[in-house]
Amino acid sequence: MPFDTRTDSPRRVEKFRFFVFTCRKAASDFRLPLAEALSRDYETYYIWLKRRPIVSGPRGCDQPVEMNLLRFLMFMLGFGRDDKVNIYFNSTNTYFPGVMVFLRCFVTAGVWCLDMHDDLRYHNTGLTRLREALIVRLLIACSDVIVNAAPMLAELFPGSRHLGNASHIRPLAHGAETKDGVLVIASFDERLDVDFLSRLAALRPQMQFHLHGWTRPDDPVTAEKIRILKAQHANIHYYGGYTTDDLPAILGSYRVSLAPYLADALITRYIDPLRYYHCLNAGLEVVSTDIPQATYMGRWIHVVHDVKECAETLEAVQAGKLAKQPGYTPITWEQRVDRLVEILRALPRTQALGARRPRRDSVEMATAEVGSGSAGD
Repeated sequence: MPFDTRTDSPRRVEKFRFFVFTCRKAASDFRLPLAEALSRDYETYYIWLKRRPIVSGPRGCDQPVEMNLLRFLMFMLGFGRDDKVNIYFNSTNTYFPGVMVFLRCFVTAGVWCLDMHDDLRYHNTGLTRLREALIVRLLIACSDVIVNAAPMLAELFPGSRHLGNASHIRPLAHGAETKDGVLVIASFDERLDVDFLSRLAALRPQMQFHLHGWTRPDDPVTAEKIRILKAQHANIHYYGGYTTDDLPAILGSYRVSLAPYLADALITRYIDPLRYYHCLNAGLEVVSTDIPQATYMGRWIHVVHDVKECAETLEAVQAGKLAKQPGYTPITWEQRVDRLVEILRALPRTQALGARRPRRDSVEMATAEVGSGSAGD
């Protein structure tokens, strides 16, 4: 997916080269907008790391290139030292730790930034959770700085710097045709408080709840819970998954969104939901159960503590008697880029690398190979 290279405002540009590693396909990757925002001011490579990695960038017109693993490693090793500081932004969760460690040891010196956007152990238990925890510790050991999304992650990673999430969505027009329904948009999994939503639907049968989102293929339990919700409540409607490109059409059709997360649960303690930013940026009022990030953003989010309070809050919002949107200014990925650069600029390692004398290298050759758009072996 070629990058959008439009720029909204002039910004201070550092001599950085970014490599954004992800484990998610571009169509649903929440880090793609960050890479696009970076590419407006910096040489940026967006890398979907998998068995056959796909590399996009550095120019907006460049087509993604699929490579076999050997060719990818040679591509990464082709960047020698020049007048730019290489920034390796690792957002691969706990996938391919061996590849990341290899790159850390052998590619041109740079700053390794670990993207701790959640508790990466997630819902795992037993030996699987232990394995994930060990991988996280390994990645931390290979990183120069950790950036977190939710401030609560500082509990798990005391030395991490707060970056935060954002949205590429801008305010949308909400015309007379806008639905009166309540939007529930998410990746549905164990974090969804199914009982809360069921009791809310029963308490307000005239209120329509529209669910947009997917469930994981390996999570049949949540899929079955959603099926039962639909069967039990005529006012719950499920529309399936969506892509990033679908968001404007979905968000533009509603005035209020509900985030019925499990409260007082470890699995929601450290999340910084993208849905908050998407909905707020689009102009929706957001009602959420009481999770830490909702409280942190309480200036703009209506935080509810039980089903009755939620029903009353939704009614007041729909009637135009309650609103927090007038005090909200969109939070964008351009702002997060500025914050990320601020974090990087202050690091002693960044300053040391920036002070090194550049020498002739083979960056042009590596750049030309990606930009050519040729298929991998």
